[in-house]
Amino acid sequence: MNLIGNTDEKLRLKSLSECHILDTEPESRFDEITRFAASICDTPMALMTLIDDKRQWFKSRFGIEMRETPKEIAFCNVAVVERRMLIVPDACADPRFMNNPLVTGEPHIRFYAGTPLTMRDGQIVGTFAVLDHRERKLTSVQYAALGILGRQVVAQLELRKNMKAVEQALAHLGRSEEHLRRLNTELEERVAERTAALHRTNLSLQAQIESRTAEARDLQSVIDSLPGVFYVFDQAGRYLRWNRNLETVSGYSEEEIRNINPSDFFGAEAEKAAVAARIHDVFEDGWATIEAELTTKSGKRIPYLFSGVRIDLEGKICVSGLGVDITERRHAEETLRLRDRAIQASVNAIVITGLDGQVEFANPAFERITGYAVAELIGRNCRFLQAGDTEQAGIAVLRNAIAQRQEVSALLRNYRKDGTLFWNEMHIAPVRDPYGVVTHFVGVLNDISAIKHYEHELERQASFDPLTELVNRNVLMDRIRHGIATAERNADCMTIGFLDLDNFKFINDSLGHTIGDELLKSVAHRLVDCLRETDTIARYGGDEFAFVLFGRKDESAINVLMNRILKSIDKPFEIQGHKFFVSCSIGLSFYPKDGTDVDTLLKNADAAMYRAKEQGKNNFQMYKPSMNVRVKQRLSLESKLRQALSADQFILHYQPKVSLKSGQVVGVEALLRWKSEQGKLVEPSTFIPLAEETGLIVPIGEWVLHTACVHSRELLLAGLPSLRVAVNISARQFRPKTLMHLIGKALSASGLDPGSLELELTESLVMQNPEDAIRVLRELKAMGLRLAIDDFGTGYSSLSYLQRFPVDHLKIDQSFVRDIGADPNDAIIARAVISLGHSLGMSVIAEGVSNSQQLSFLRENGCDEMQGYLFSHPVPIEELRTLLADRRSLALH
Repeated sequence: MNLIGNTDEKLRLKSLSECHILDTEPESRFDEITRFAASICDTPMALMTLIDDKRQWFKSRFGIEMRETPKEIAFCNVAVVERRMLIVPDACADPRFMNNPLVTGEPHIRFYAGTPLTMRDGQIVGTFAVLDHRERKLTSVQYAALGILGRQVVAQLELRKNMKAVEQALAHLGRSEEHLRRLNTELEERVAERTAALHRTNLSLQAQIESRTAEARDLQSVIDSLPGVFYVFDQAGRYLRWNRNLETVSGYSEEEIRNINPSDFFGAEAEKAAVAARIHDVFEDGWATIEAELTTKSGKRIPYLFSGVRIDLEGKICVSGLGVDITERRHAEETLRLRDRAIQASVNAIVITGLDGQVEFANPAFERITGYAVAELIGRNCRFLQAGDTEQAGIAVLRNAIAQRQEVSALLRNYRKDGTLFWNEMHIAPVRDPYGVVTHFVGVLNDISAIKHYEHELERQASFDPLTELVNRNVLMDRIRHGIATAERNADCMTIGFLDLDNFKFINDSLGHTIGDELLKSVAHRLVDCLRETDTIARYGGDEFAFVLFGRKDESAINVLMNRILKSIDKPFEIQGHKFFVSCSIGLSFYPKDGTDVDTLLKNADAAMYRAKEQGKNNFQMYKPSMNVRVKQRLSLESKLRQALSADQFILHYQPKVSLKSGQVVGVEALLRWKSEQGKLVEPSTFIPLAEETGLIVPIGEWVLHTACVHSRELLLAGLPSLRVAVNISARQFRPKTLMHLIGKALSASGLDPGSLELELTESLVMQNPEDAIRVLRELKAMGLRLAIDDFGTGYSSLSYLQRFPVDHLKIDQSFVRDIGADPNDAIIARAVISLGHSLGMSVIAEGVSNSQQLSFLRENGCDEMQGYLFSHPVPIEELRTLLADRRSLALH
């Protein structure tokens, strides 16, 4: 491609033509300059090129075979266009040349440096260039030498041009050929003289260049050997000198450093401004230093200490500077800072003393531990902390180790400024100088008073329960063991008792562990009040207590004591504004009748306690051998019960509730039944108390609630009359958040209207903690549910609470209905319950109605509903569906 305008190109070609040099034979004067250039620049190739309208022609060449190339691929064509020396460090990386045939093929040019041959008339006729097969750069000396040699080539061209002009002038004037030859001879002689002079000049210049090159090489070697980065830049910020470390550290090449400013080595604007200010100080004051982070080409930041001085370099005012990497120093400073911070923040007191024992340094923890200010300690020996308590084994150990210049640890009793004792684990270590000589000691005071106190507490806790302050299981067993030995020697007896609180887990779960703990402490106080000082009462674990009665042989006296314990525990507890009732179950075993070792006596008392729970709780039982069989049966039943839910062995039966006004079925109560693997129904009284006790009632209750809702919805969808389905809620389920979630989940899954679901809660459950019960019942009522109090009359309901309960129904317990015709008291109670329920705006339901006499009494006294065998036994869902479809009703006349 022609890169020059038409008019300029014509002038340039005219100037080239006037030289009369194209396609002429080689000339030694040009060849010598070409070889000299290759030598000076240390390149394998050098060229003198002339460019006409189509090609670049090599008048002189060194190290290259071709004589010409097309103009459009010529490197020198670019130098001609740009009218300046062209340097291409790496043609393979330069987009302008990377695909050039001279690069990709012979002669495989990688490096090019060419200076334009500018004639006196300003026209550029070609270039003088050096080339290499590898990537490289020119030194500043080589750069200057190439320019000088290019000007010598121009001088030779001008001389040749002038010679031709003279020849033409002589021919024009018609001078004789002889005269012309003479002049030509003279001219050649002059040219020879000039050429010889030029050769001498070239030799002198070469010698000077070689000398300067050697000096520059030596100077660069010195600069490169300097530690850190060395640099020289002028007032314009141009780098004139630098060492190889600057290129290595920064990642910038020599050419890149030539073209960047000192501020380019710093990333943050604040650092750029600070560095610029220090550079200004150097030019103004002569020197300056600064710490800043050098930013490499890759973006890495390295902390450096830069120092600079003002110098005069070849008539220019410059900055000469040195930068030292302070990464290690910064790391050391940060390490020292962290160590100092660690010492200052240490929870242990740290002191440094001289060899004389006088304190030279102490951290803040010393003042916190001892009460002495650091200023009070400096210059004193730490032995003053012993306050006269010098008869300690650790003191001698410390003194001996210090004398031997050895590391040592010892346990000391020290005393604070206020005189209080603290235990100090003292560790002392010698500090040695670089030659191994001990110059100081470092002492670490670790206040282990809390550990000592903890050890004391551990010793105490090994014997006492931390909550109730009763003796623990270990002491109990030891007391029993000693009691057995004493009773055996004296032919005496001993009673072992196990006591377990009834429904304690419900209180703990619903009211929280804090109230549960307070209840356990209150129970412990009552038990202590019931027993003699010679007896032992222990907390066995959880809500279980155990006691040992020594020397009590009279069984009637033991019965009286057990009843006193039951009555004591049965009284209401008031804790943190909560009033509730708790009962307990007690089991007893006797030495030697029921066992002669600790484990047997405790195991048998435990079996008797479980028998008491089976008997309805709130009673005591004495051990009988048959109880162990019952315990095994109970464990077997518990295992089967756990499998029953996953094995789908539970079913629901429904007992209808009948209106005593219309005789129509208005509701049903869902009753849980367990069909064992053998196909037999397990009595609810057998497994439901066990499910309550083990907590299995929670997942079972969830299944009952969900299944009852699904069945009720299916009856509605079958076109049967709308009924309310009643589900019993156990004490374990009566947890507000869990209960609300379960009910909402069951209603949502089944699609049952909340008004069709009734929850039955026992009187004892709601009176356990009436205030909380009122809050929960109101939340349930707000969901649209119907509520009923079951087994009414068997608990301890307070009228003041009862009238606040948002309850729809009261259910008369069947124990009062059963003997209405035979026991006047039951009739009175039933009548009172009916009257009370109506006065509180509640409807009353009688359960367990089995004969017409009971029915007549209930109707006469205004009872609203009944359920019982008189109308229907509990039936499976299929039979209930048939009963409702048949519109079966109760005959009231």
